[in-house]
Amino acid sequence: MSIDVSSATLRQDVERLIQSVSETTILPRYKSLAKEEIKTKSGPGDLVTIADEEAEQKLAAGLVALLPDSMVIGEEAAATDPAVLDLLTRPGAVWIIDPIDGTSNFVAGRDAFGVIVALVEDGETRMGWIHDPLSARTVWAGVGQGSWINDQHMTIDTSDVTELSTLAVALYHQAFRPMPSALGENTCLSSAAHEYLALAENRLQVCSFSRLNPWDHAAGVLIHQEAGGYSATMDGTPYQPADRSQGGILSAPSQSIWDQVRALADEAKV
Repeated sequence: MSIDVSSATLRQDVERLIQSVSETTILPRYKSLAKEEIKTKSGPGDLVTIADEEAEQKLAAGLVALLPDSMVIGEEAAATDPAVLDLLTRPGAVWIIDPIDGTSNFVAGRDAFGVIVALVEDGETRMGWIHDPLSARTVWAGVGQGSWINDQHMTIDTSDVTELSTLAVALYHQAFRPMPSALGENTCLSSAAHEYLALAENRLQVCSFSRLNPWDHAAGVLIHQEAGGYSATMDGTPYQPADRSQGGILSAPSQSIWDQVRALADEAKV
């Protein structure tokens, strides 16, 4: 099977599925969760809710129905059985789902949470979707197809970047501690969905994460790159969804700006 990334039918079917699950399963529990509907996974700050679990189940079933020979990696399934991540090293189509990215925000009643879906084939991200349930916006990208939101082509413009201090940044990676003085204020949203959406819309210019969970980055990196941005792991190698290293990832509007920001991390160690 070869995925047709130009297929409007597949794109629209995935969008409708994500929107439906958001409207029927996620939003009704926003600011309405009972205490017993919230659990912890690896630690006190690592939360999962009944909305995460039910949304992942519905998304997984719907996505496999769209591509019957495909497999699924969901964040919550991987938390229970990390071996499912091995699917990324096998041939074929694999859906990667983050049913609610920014669960801590969702639980706290903050608005920075979203749904992320990526479609990987033979280890390469081919399509990606990020949906903001509260604004009902969906951004999508396909390899060679560009990035789009509400039928509007997204293009990152770097022509007015003259100083690194003018860049809006969200730097989680410990390499940027202490925060380099050459950069602007560090504002983190605690949601990869919203940070990648902001990168593609050029409201945010630089973002760096330490952890490479595929449900956080596979769709977002593709969307950012198709909009004209540049992303790579901190050692400069191209990002791959199967990468489980702890080296982290850095995204910037261009490779030139990426190089300059990456150099600041090395200077911070001196």
